[in-house]
Amino acid sequence: MVYYFILGGIIIQDIDIVREILTESEYSIVVAKNGAILAKKQGDGIRPIIEAIDELKRDMKGSTVGDRILGKASALLCVYAKVAGVYAPQATKTAIAVLIRAGIPGQTDELVPYIKSRYEDNICPFERMLSDIDSPEEAYRVLKKAIK
Repeated sequence: MVYYFILGGIIIQDIDIVREILTESEYSIVVAKNGAILAKKQGDGIRPIIEAIDELKRDMKGSTVGDRILGKASALLCVYAKVAGVYAPQATKTAIAVLIRAGIPGQTDELVPYIKSRYEDNICPFERMLSDIDSPEEAYRVLKKAIK
């Protein structure tokens, strides 16, 4: 089942682009803007999206991010980067709520209750780290420090 939340305009084209790349590759993060691919990253956790934000800087603003698994951490980073849209094959309700509050449209194929840790024995450590954080700026600082 596909879940849409507030879609429109060029964002649909970019969502189609990032969805296709995520489906046909091993990339973790894909960033597209106005039909062009700005970045494709592989890796675990939130490192790939932080790398994309740090490399693209202001070019992230207005882009569409494709993230293999969207949790609160990734959603807050998307808000921080001022993206225009998000696609994720899997997303949590918390992540979607973060995007909706920020007015960022997106699409997911599957709602999951939480993001699992790498060993699938607990909740993702980045999600736990941000359980009491709602500020995108603070989330970026905390997550950036955590991956160093």
